[in-house]
Amino acid sequence: MALRNFNKSQGYNTATPRNEYQKAAKQISKVAKKLSPSQKKTAGIVIAVLVAIVLLFGILMATGVIDEQKLKVKLGLADKPATDSSTSVHFVDVGQGDCSLIISDGEAVLIDAGELEYGDDVVKYLKAQNVKKLKYVIVSHQHTDHMGGMPAVIENFEIGELIMPPIPDELFPTNSTYDKFLDTLEEYDTVVTEAENKSTLKVGSVDLVMYVQDVNAGYEDLNNFSIAVKATHGDNSFIFAGDAEFDEEDRLSKSGYDLSAKVMKVNHHGSGGSSGYNFLGAVKPKHAVISVGANNDYGHPKQAAITRIQKYCGDNIYRTDECGSIVFESDGEGLNILFEKKAGSN
Repeated sequence: MALRNFNKSQGYNTATPRNEYQKAAKQISKVAKKLSPSQKKTAGIVIAVLVAIVLLFGILMATGVIDEQKLKVKLGLADKPATDSSTSVHFVDVGQGDCSLIISDGEAVLIDAGELEYGDDVVKYLKAQNVKKLKYVIVSHQHTDHMGGMPAVIENFEIGELIMPPIPDELFPTNSTYDKFLDTLEEYDTVVTEAENKSTLKVGSVDLVMYVQDVNAGYEDLNNFSIAVKATHGDNSFIFAGDAEFDEEDRLSKSGYDLSAKVMKVNHHGSGGSSGYNFLGAVKPKHAVISVGANNDYGHPKQAAITRIQKYCGDNIYRTDECGSIVFESDGEGLNILFEKKAGSN
């Protein structure tokens, strides 16, 4: 898989092991200073031994005598690394929009394609991954930041089937971007189907299930008609729910569907009205990816959403505006995470 300029990581703190253990040793010393003279006398030897152990452990980790990654895996603090990359899940950087790609055993499915101006970038990305044909294309919903780039994709790739959610007549877009999308579908005779609830797809060794809202649900916001897609590859699972907000998240979480997933594409770019506790409790993610544009006009991601997500993912939250495109490699058991760029870099 061609991933030029990508950096491998397991999503851990970038501080070196030596620095981390030096910090721990200093913290122990600070605690010791707060003890009374009598306490210091009895605890002095214990603290000295603890400091020595912590520093020694840090040195052994930093010099490679102890493998930090293997230790974290054994302690359940990290995912086992993948041993091959025949299956990969890509969160493509398209600014303030969504675009996800799943490749498995030579087959591919694309979920969304960002705004119209990102269409060529999406095409270039797919070609860089040696994608020749898209078995499926899923449009999570009909907003421009999800389907705008589709015309370029349709023009450049053979598409087996394009899937969209059913929506009420009054919510169909009336903008030029959507018109261009429809015109391109017609021009290229693309097979278009309406998503059905709990319908399944197979892409290589990845199983996908789609959860679709009833067209008569009464929602006034198109976001809540987003298709939710769960992709499973062995022990690894991923969930994508477009721009679903609290109302649709709550419906999904109360539905009895198995929404559990190791990796979650954060709904609606991290808006304050998404990633609610009910949905997070149903998904129980270990990693979260936010597809978001730098300095966007919406203030995404909102701190309230990040705070809720952190209760499940801790620091394993990755943003496309900081990391560029983000890739998860899966062998069905382990995961590797690759970033196009390091957070904070240009």
